[in-house]
Amino acid sequence: MGFFDGFKKFRKEKSRGGHGRKPDVVPTADMIQSDWRQIDVLLSQKGPSQLKQALLTAHKAFDNTLKDKFSGENIPERLKEARDSIEPGLYDRVWKAHRMRNALVHESGYEPPAHMVTSAVETLRDAMRALGVNV
Repeated sequence: MGFFDGFKKFRKEKSRGGHGRKPDVVPTADMIQSDWRQIDVLLSQKGPSQLKQALLTAHKAFDNTLKDKFSGENIPERLKEARDSIEPGLYDRVWKAHRMRNALVHESGYEPPAHMVTSAVETLRDAMRALGVNV
């Protein structure tokens, strides 16, 4: 068994045990604070590529938070598990931010307006706060 096979097995075993909330485990505070310092710098630069990178980094940080708190093989599964932990309006905005991130990554030529990207990043920040993460 190679390293990646062992890692896949570890991730499967970690996510087993039914759906629902995992025991409260806070992701490494230093990692999250570092990510959000980088995001704030990128947002302040306001260039299209910097805003895109800010959203990708915020999405990654949000997914890491979900991984620590909820079960699921991917972000849509984990986000569904988090539904009761996030206010409904914010939950809907998180899904929109997730779809925007996917469009940025998978659709060539997709260039949302800067205010929409900034709003998506702030939505992910608000969702992390709702889950008890200080960002």
